[in-house]
Amino acid sequence: MRFKKIKTICLFILFNLMLFAALICINFVFRNKEYEGAQDKFARWNPEHADIVFIGTSHQFCSINPDLLYDEYGIESFMLATSSQTVPMSYYAAMEAIELKHPDTIVFEICYTANDFRTLQGMDHCFFDGFPRCNARKLALEDLAEPEERIYYLLPLGMFHSRWKELSESDFHDFPLTDRGGFVSWQTTFNADIPVQDPDVTEAMPPEMEKYLGMLIDLCEENNVRLIMYAAPFGGLYVYDEGCREDVLHRQSIFNYTGRYLEERGVEFHNMFYEYDRIGIDDTTDWMDTQHFNALGQAKFTRYMMDNGYLGY
Repeated sequence: MRFKKIKTICLFILFNLMLFAALICINFVFRNKEYEGAQDKFARWNPEHADIVFIGTSHQFCSINPDLLYDEYGIESFMLATSSQTVPMSYYAAMEAIELKHPDTIVFEICYTANDFRTLQGMDHCFFDGFPRCNARKLALEDLAEPEERIYYLLPLGMFHSRWKELSESDFHDFPLTDRGGFVSWQTTFNADIPVQDPDVTEAMPPEMEKYLGMLIDLCEENNVRLIMYAAPFGGLYVYDEGCREDVLHRQSIFNYTGRYLEERGVEFHNMFYEYDRIGIDDTTDWMDTQHFNALGQAKFTRYMMDNGYLGY
C-alpha cells in the first residue's frame, strides 16, 4: 500500500515536470523570433569579465556590432538593446546588466528620449520575454506592466497563442542573433542626405523620460559603472517626405537638449549627427532602411566609435 502511494506521488511529480517542460517549449515556439531573443542570449552569456553592455532601441543594435568589437578589439560586450526599448525599459535593462554581469561600462543610445511613452504595446515583449529571473525583472514588471497584464509576460503563450497558423520551421530554432546579442542585416536601401539641426536649437525631453534618464545616471553612479550615451544618425522614415524630415529635426532638437542635460550631470555624450560626414557612410550601400544601418554601415560606425574612444576604450 505504501509502495503504491509512493508510486502515485512520483508519477504525479513526473507528470507535472513534463507538463512544465512542455509549457516552456510551447512558449518558446510561439514567440515571435523576428524581434526577440536578446534577453535569452543575455541569460546564457557568461564571459569571464563583461566590458560593455549596450542598451537602447533598434538604433543601438543596428549601429554597433558586439562581435566585431570582440574580433577586432578584444572587447567583451553584449547587445541588450531591443526593438522599441523605451527610456524606462532601458533603465531596467541597465539594472539587470549590473545585477547579473556588472559590466565596466554601459552604453545607451538615446533615440527614445524623444518619445513620450513608457512602453509600446506588443513591442514590449521584445524586452520582457526571456528576461532572466532577477530582481530587475520583478521591479520592471511591477513598474511598467498593469497588474492584469503581467501574466502575459510570465507566460507569453497567452499573447502569442494565435500564431499557430503562421508557425514555420524557423520558430523551432533559436533566435537570429549572435551569442553576444548581435544583429546583422545585409538588406540595402538608398538613404537621402540626413537633415541636421542647428546645435543651438533645443526642445525639452518629455518629463517622464527625463525622470528615468536621471534614474539611469544615478544607478550607474551608485554601482561604479561608467555610463556613455550617444545619438545614432538616421534619416526620415520616408526619404522625400518633408514631414518625416521635420520629425528628424524635431528629434534632434530634443537630442541637443539631452546633450546639455548630460553635460550638467557629467555624463559622456556623443551626438553623431554632427560627425556623420566623418564616419564614411555611403548612402547608397550602408543602410538597411532609412532609419538603420545594414552590416556595412554598422561595421563602419562601430570602428569609428572605437577608434575615437567613444565607447570608453
